[in-house]
Amino acid sequence: MKCITISGPAGHGKDTLAHKLKLKLKAKGQKVFIIHYADYLKMVATQVYNWNGIKNEVGRDILQKLGDKMRAQDEMYLINELIKIINLVKNDFDIVLIPDARFPREIECLKSIGRTVSIHITRVDYESILTTEQNNHKTERSLDNYPYDYSILTYTDKEIKEIDMIIEDILN
Repeated sequence: MKCITISGPAGHGKDTLAHKLKLKLKAKGQKVFIIHYADYLKMVATQVYNWNGIKNEVGRDILQKLGDKMRAQDEMYLINELIKIINLVKNDFDIVLIPDARFPREIECLKSIGRTVSIHITRVDYESILTTEQNNHKTERSLDNYPYDYSILTYTDKEIKEIDMIIEDILN
Protein backbone atom coordinates (compact mmCIF):
# COMPACT_ATOMS: atom_id res chain seq x y z
CA MET A 1 0.00 0.00 0.00
CA LYS A 2 1.18 3.50 -0.81
CA CYS A 3 0.74 6.28 1.74
CA ILE A 4 0.35 9.95 0.90
CA THR A 5 0.59 12.46 3.72
CA ILE A 6 -0.54 16.04 3.36
CA SER A 7 0.63 18.70 5.77
CA GLY A 8 0.21 22.43 6.01
CA PRO A 9 -1.16 25.19 8.19
CA ALA A 10 -4.74 25.08 9.47
CA GLY A 11 -7.19 26.11 6.78
CA HIS A 12 -4.81 25.81 3.85
CA GLY A 13 -6.59 23.06 1.92
CA LYS A 14 -5.20 19.74 3.11
CA ASP A 15 -8.55 17.96 2.94
CA THR A 16 -9.48 19.67 -0.32
CA LEU A 17 -6.24 18.43 -1.88
CA ALA A 18 -6.85 14.92 -0.49
CA HIS A 19 -10.31 14.78 -2.05
CA LYS A 20 -8.98 16.01 -5.42
CA LEU A 21 -6.21 13.41 -5.35
CA LYS A 22 -8.69 10.69 -4.40
CA LEU A 23 -10.99 11.51 -7.32
CA LYS A 24 -8.13 11.53 -9.84
CA LEU A 25 -6.55 8.35 -8.47
CA LYS A 26 -9.90 6.52 -8.48
CA ALA A 27 -10.40 7.60 -12.10
CA LYS A 28 -7.10 5.80 -12.84
CA GLY A 29 -8.42 2.60 -11.28
CA GLN A 30 -6.81 2.95 -7.86
CA LYS A 31 -8.61 1.94 -4.67
CA VAL A 32 -8.16 4.90 -2.34
CA PHE A 33 -9.36 5.97 1.09
CA ILE A 34 -8.83 9.00 3.30
CA ILE A 35 -8.13 8.76 7.01
CA HIS A 36 -6.87 11.30 9.54
CA TYR A 37 -4.62 10.98 12.57
CA ALA A 38 -7.14 13.26 14.29
CA ASP A 39 -10.19 11.06 13.56
CA TYR A 40 -9.75 9.21 16.86
CA LEU A 41 -8.98 12.47 18.68
CA LYS A 42 -12.14 14.09 17.27
CA MET A 43 -14.24 11.10 18.30
CA VAL A 44 -13.01 11.42 21.89
CA ALA A 45 -13.49 15.21 21.84
CA THR A 46 -17.06 14.78 20.59
CA GLN A 47 -18.15 11.91 22.81
CA VAL A 48 -16.31 12.79 26.00
CA TYR A 49 -15.88 16.58 25.91
CA ASN A 50 -19.07 17.39 23.95
CA TRP A 51 -17.12 19.15 21.19
CA ASN A 52 -19.58 20.32 18.53
CA GLY A 53 -17.25 19.67 15.60
CA ILE A 54 -16.58 23.34 14.90
CA LYS A 55 -12.90 24.30 14.65
CA ASN A 56 -13.30 27.80 16.04
CA GLU A 57 -11.03 29.15 18.79
CA VAL A 58 -12.69 27.03 21.51
CA GLY A 59 -12.90 23.89 19.37
CA ARG A 60 -9.31 24.05 18.22
CA ASP A 61 -8.21 24.65 21.82
CA ILE A 62 -10.05 21.48 22.90
CA LEU A 63 -8.41 19.47 20.11
CA GLN A 64 -4.89 20.78 20.76
CA LYS A 65 -5.10 20.19 24.53
CA LEU A 66 -6.63 16.73 24.17
CA GLY A 67 -3.98 15.79 21.61
CA ASP A 68 -1.31 17.01 24.03
CA LYS A 69 -2.77 14.76 26.76
CA MET A 70 -2.75 11.76 24.43
CA ARG A 71 0.84 12.38 23.31
CA ALA A 72 1.95 12.94 26.93
CA GLN A 73 0.60 9.49 27.74
CA ASP A 74 2.22 7.97 24.64
CA GLU A 75 3.73 9.96 21.76
CA MET A 76 2.64 7.18 19.40
CA TYR A 77 -0.97 7.15 20.67
CA LEU A 78 -2.70 8.57 17.59
CA ILE A 79 -0.14 7.08 15.22
CA ASN A 80 -0.75 3.57 16.55
CA GLU A 81 -4.53 3.95 16.23
CA LEU A 82 -4.20 5.00 12.60
CA ILE A 83 -1.69 2.26 11.76
CA LYS A 84 -4.01 -0.38 13.25
CA ILE A 85 -6.75 0.71 10.86
CA ILE A 86 -4.41 0.86 7.86
CA ASN A 87 -3.08 -2.63 8.62
CA LEU A 88 -6.65 -3.90 8.95
CA VAL A 89 -7.65 -2.73 5.45
CA LYS A 90 -4.34 -2.60 3.56
CA ASN A 91 -5.15 -5.59 1.35
CA ASP A 92 -8.36 -3.91 0.17
CA PHE A 93 -6.80 -0.63 -1.02
CA ASP A 94 -3.91 0.63 -3.13
CA ILE A 95 -3.45 4.07 -1.59
CA VAL A 96 -4.23 5.79 1.70
CA LEU A 97 -4.38 9.58 1.92
CA ILE A 98 -3.65 11.14 5.31
CA PRO A 99 -4.32 14.89 5.15
CA ASP A 100 -3.32 15.87 8.66
CA ALA A 101 0.28 14.82 9.33
CA ARG A 102 1.61 17.26 11.93
CA PHE A 103 4.80 15.65 13.24
CA PRO A 104 7.83 14.10 11.48
CA ARG A 105 7.18 10.71 13.12
CA GLU A 106 3.65 10.71 11.61
CA ILE A 107 5.23 10.67 8.16
CA GLU A 108 8.27 8.52 8.91
CA CYS A 109 6.35 5.69 10.61
CA LEU A 110 4.31 5.08 7.45
CA LYS A 111 7.41 4.08 5.51
CA SER A 112 7.22 0.64 7.18
CA ILE A 113 3.80 0.13 5.54
CA GLY A 114 4.81 1.07 2.01
CA ARG A 115 5.99 3.82 -0.27
CA THR A 116 5.25 7.15 1.40
CA VAL A 117 4.93 10.48 -0.39
CA SER A 118 4.82 13.66 1.69
CA ILE A 119 3.13 16.83 0.45
CA HIS A 120 3.05 20.27 2.03
CA ILE A 121 0.40 22.74 0.91
CA THR A 122 0.32 26.48 1.56
CA ARG A 123 -2.52 28.72 0.44
CA VAL A 124 -0.61 31.98 0.05
CA ASP A 125 -3.67 34.25 0.04
CA TYR A 126 -5.15 32.82 3.26
CA GLU A 127 -5.03 34.66 6.57
CA SER A 128 -5.09 32.35 9.59
CA ILE A 129 -7.98 32.47 12.03
CA LEU A 130 -5.87 30.84 14.75
CA THR A 131 -4.86 32.72 17.86
CA THR A 132 -1.14 33.41 18.26
CA GLU A 133 -0.94 30.66 20.89
CA GLN A 134 -2.71 28.16 18.62
CA ASN A 135 -0.58 29.14 15.63
CA ASN A 136 2.59 28.56 17.68
CA HIS A 137 1.39 25.20 19.05
CA LYS A 138 3.67 22.28 18.23
CA THR A 139 0.98 20.77 15.98
CA GLU A 140 1.31 23.84 13.76
CA ARG A 141 5.12 24.20 13.91
CA SER A 142 6.70 20.72 14.16
CA LEU A 143 7.02 20.23 10.40
CA ASP A 144 8.25 23.73 9.53
CA ASN A 145 11.62 22.44 8.30
CA TYR A 146 10.60 18.96 7.13
CA PRO A 147 12.03 17.85 3.74
CA TYR A 148 8.76 17.14 1.88
CA ASP A 149 8.64 15.30 -1.42
CA TYR A 150 6.37 18.05 -2.78
CA SER A 151 5.68 21.60 -1.63
CA ILE A 152 2.65 23.24 -3.20
CA LEU A 153 1.94 26.96 -3.16
CA THR A 154 -1.62 27.69 -4.21
CA TYR A 155 -4.32 30.33 -4.10
CA THR A 156 -7.96 30.08 -3.07
CA ASP A 157 -10.15 28.74 -5.90
CA LYS A 158 -7.18 28.06 -8.19
CA GLU A 159 -6.38 24.73 -9.78
CA ILE A 160 -3.40 22.92 -8.26
CA LYS A 161 -1.21 22.23 -11.28
CA GLU A 162 1.11 19.83 -9.42
CA ILE A 163 -1.64 17.21 -8.92
CA ASP A 164 -1.03 15.37 -12.19
CA MET A 165 2.73 15.26 -11.61
CA ILE A 166 2.21 13.90 -8.08
CA ILE A 167 -0.20 11.24 -9.36
CA GLU A 168 2.25 10.11 -12.04
CA ASP A 169 4.99 9.85 -9.40
CA ILE A 170 2.74 7.84 -7.09
CA LEU A 171 1.65 5.43 -9.81
CA ASN A 172 5.20 4.78 -11.09
